[in-house]
Amino acid sequence: MDYKIKIRVDQKLSELFLDIKNSKIDIPIHINESFSTKFLDIDALKWLNINLKLINGPPLHTLLKKDNIILPSPPVIEPSFEYKERIRKLENRLKNKQYDAMTKNVDFRRVKLPEDTISYHIKQINKQLIAVLQFVISTAAGFLFGFHGIELIVNKTFDLGFKLLLGIICALIIALAEIYFLAKKLAEDFEIPEEQMVIKEHKD
Repeated sequence: MDYKIKIRVDQKLSELFLDIKNSKIDIPIHINESFSTKFLDIDALKWLNINLKLINGPPLHTLLKKDNIILPSPPVIEPSFEYKERIRKLENRLKNKQYDAMTKNVDFRRVKLPEDTISYHIKQINKQLIAVLQFVISTAAGFLFGFHGIELIVNKTFDLGFKLLLGIICALIIALAEIYFLAKKLAEDFEIPEEQMVIKEHKD
């Protein structure tokens, strides 16, 4: 990807370049190539600005037109198939949820959605509390293992500072592992089976 600003060479710039060329001014190779390709970069513009003054040409800014300035544009990245599929599933889920919310007062079989019941929220709170408690217990157990367990395994007494360091290291390792598995579990809970992602077809 070329991120340089370029100027398209029009007839006026070409004529001025020929005037500079005819005035016996040395022209670098890359400047010749730039005018040959009809696109000037910043270095070519600087060279042109200096040499226009030598031939008493017009100021460079009067030669630049908006249509001739080519600005770099970022590359367009096509979304991956997995990303599109996940967006499709989320859209279907949202549509199903909105439809259920609109029709729950009409269809007596779905007067309440699962999310509207107290038991549903209690279960969610319990799951979150258990996850937090498990995280705390695992981290504390890791700290105790580093603080006392390693000392018992090697049958050697360490000073307090070193024991604290071992405990903190073990606790951090376990905490990172727990966070990873917790995030993975939350992602799995968020996923919906494929058959539930299809928009429901309701008969009148």
